[in-house]
Formats: sequence, structure tokens, C-alpha cells
Amino acid sequence: MTAPVASFTVVVPPGWARLPAREDDRRELTAAVRAVIARALPDDLPRDRAEPLRQEMRKRLVATVAEAGDNGATAVYLPVQPVDGFTPPVSVIESEVEDESEESPADVIAQLLADAVTDRHDTGESDADEDATGEEHELPPGVREVDGGIAARTETVVRRADPAAALPGIGDDLPVVDDRQVTYTIPVPHRPGRWVVMSFSAISAPDADPRLTEALVGLFDAVMTTFRWTDVPGAEPTTLERRLAELHGTA
Repeated sequence: MTAPVASFTVVVPPGWARLPAREDDRRELTAAVRAVIARALPDDLPRDRAEPLRQEMRKRLVATVAEAGDNGATAVYLPVQPVDGFTPPVSVIESEVEDESEESPADVIAQLLADAVTDRHDTGESDADEDATGEEHELPPGVREVDGGIAARTETVVRRADPAAALPGIGDDLPVVDDRQVTYTIPVPHRPGRWVVMSFSAISAPDADPRLTEALVGLFDAVMTTFRWTDVPGAEPTTLERRLAELHGTA
């Protein structure tokens, strides 16, 4: 039996798509891939030129998402349309995990941050937030506020990642890259012991301008500020949450 997926939504940038990765969602994946291809390669293109591209795009998208699903992902977020001719080399893997311990979310987050590799890009400054009285207070470094609750934000940089070594026979023709990874680990408020994990990856050439990667990480952090739980037992969704759910369902 497939475990239930937590109900939430996030707003992604224009040109991005959420592709469901669970085995039970293959029909939804097929529809999402079809919509992505239709936007990228409209029907008015010459069939003899467009059809091979459609098939290749479909094969690559389905293979990417299926691999993520085999590794436990519930969905993959990808930029599928270029902006000013540029498609950023990024992805977001959504997954849901279960913690069988009886530790509180705060204790689990504290342990995650204690175990994490030091964030070399963190300024060491705490995030500011407001409490119920409207007074500003500080969150510890690495702790983020997500839809009224706390979450862990961890970051690593994989230097000189070699696809040929990681994917023998598949990544032989791929260049060596750096991989900047940012992960939000978020407790599900209405399902004790369950967590949503949003893992962002941005790859770049070792000699690339780091400001682009910084901007892409900033974009992901901005996306995570739109994270909202929906269909929470005992709580009526707000107008914003209803609208986000509608947009999420039609993405």
C-alpha cells in the first residue's frame, strides 16, 4: 500500500513543471509530460522535424522522473522552457520520509543541523521572524520558518563531481561539474513522524561565475517561502491556499 502524500503546494517560476514520480501517479505523469511537450513543441511545427524531438523529450523526461521515483522521490520539479534562450541547470526533488523515533520535530531538526556539513555560503546571521505578538525574534542559523512551522535548511557543495565515475557508461560524455545542493526538511504538522524533503541541485562548470549559482539558490529559497500546507485536518484553507491548490493542479 502506498503511503499518503502530504498535502501542500509551492509556487514555481514560469516555465517550470512539477512531474509526479510515484508509481501510482504514472497516468498523471503522462499527462504532465504531454503538456510540457505541447508548450515546448506546438502542433503547428512541421511534423517531420518536431516528432523526433517530441519522442526524445518524452523519453528523457520520463526516464529522469522514473529514476527519481525509484529512489524514493514523490515528484521532480524542472525548468522545461528557456528564458531568454537559457534553461538553468537545476532541479528540485520532492520526497516524503517517515521518522519512527519519538523525538520532537525540534529535536530532529537540531540533530540534522548538527550533522550537516558547515554551510560555507551561510553568513552566520540568524533569520528574523515575527512572533504572534508582532515582535521580531531570531531563528537559529539553518532553521527556517515554513508556513508557520520550523524546518531545517542544509547546504553542501560537491566539488568536481565526475559523471563518468558516478554513472559508468552513461555519464562518460558529460563534463566534470560542481553541484550546489540545498535541502529543506519540513515536518508535516498533521502527520506526526512524517517529513517532506525538498532537495535543490544546481550544477555549474568549475570555472563558472559563482554569482549565477548564488542567484539560482536565492530563487529556490524564494520558492520555499511560498510553501503552504493544504487540506490540514481541523483547519479551513485560506483563499490563498485554495488558489494555490488550483494552480498546482493545473501546472
